[in-house]
Amino acid sequence: MAQLIGKGFVPRLAGHRMHIGRGLLARLFAITVLPVLGVGLFVALLLGVQRVHTLRAIDDSLASTVARILATTLDVSELPQVVTQLQAAVSAENVAFVDVRPVEGGLRFFRSKTPETDWALRAAYDDAVQNALADHRFVFRDNRPQLYRQAAAQIDDPAVKARLQDVAAHLSEEEQAYQVVRANVYENRLGQRVLRLSEESGSVTNMVLPGTLLFELGVGVNNAEIEALLSRQQGLVIGACTLAALLAAGLAWRATGRIVRPIVQLTRAADRLSLGELGEAVSLEAPAQTVTELSELAQAIERLRTSLTLAMSRLRPQPATPPSAAIRPERREP
Repeated sequence: MAQLIGKGFVPRLAGHRMHIGRGLLARLFAITVLPVLGVGLFVALLLGVQRVHTLRAIDDSLASTVARILATTLDVSELPQVVTQLQAAVSAENVAFVDVRPVEGGLRFFRSKTPETDWALRAAYDDAVQNALADHRFVFRDNRPQLYRQAAAQIDDPAVKARLQDVAAHLSEEEQAYQVVRANVYENRLGQRVLRLSEESGSVTNMVLPGTLLFELGVGVNNAEIEALLSRQQGLVIGACTLAALLAAGLAWRATGRIVRPIVQLTRAADRLSLGELGEAVSLEAPAQTVTELSELAQAIERLRTSLTLAMSRLRPQPATPPSAAIRPERREP
């Protein structure tokens, strides 16, 4: 039977035998493992988006609370009181700066945690306000460390250079992002103060104002510690999800291998039968025998091998009978 196989068929069959296991494993990998890993990546992405929204909500709530407190208690006509109240406001852990702009050309008040660098922070804040006039909430980045280092590089006086470098080292080495809330403070006819966000004040052209505008207020907050805490929690959750995804992928891969290996084994057995190699019995290993369908398939191929063996033995030519073994006529006694 092997002589009936075409010469070019055997190499193609051998190559097909080598690649059948890889193709089946690849398809089963795409069906079982990739969805698990995809779910893990989706959870990580969802946690990242949720973290950003949570931080913005916390910053917005904190800045709005500080703005409402200052709006009800701040008196811009009393300079010592304004300085004291702003200093108390920025002494809070998450409040980065407070900006107060009285109307009609009054004295502007700007206070941060580092008063000696207010000129640089105020300039950056003004640029951010100009770029976001229509927004009562926006984010801008503090680049004071870079400004001080650039200034120190251009100055030759050793004392001034050292002072600028000390200030740059005192500030954060990384650019910090501040969540800013801008609001207008009015006084109505009853003498009560009303806080209205800048976006609400300028959104409608003919809006009836709640009273006389006293001053504009801007509060910037930075929740670096809360952000670090949320980042650690997110890292733990992502790590747990990654570990669970890898564990599930490993189990899926193991289960896939237990199915693929017997199929590849039976496929190779069928290839041997097609090549006329009938001497090796077809059987499965112990773990694969627990799968009923694969065990029945192996038994069917083994029955096919036995039938082919018997058929081939019958088709083989029988050896010629020697003359000495020929049947002689029976001799009769007289």
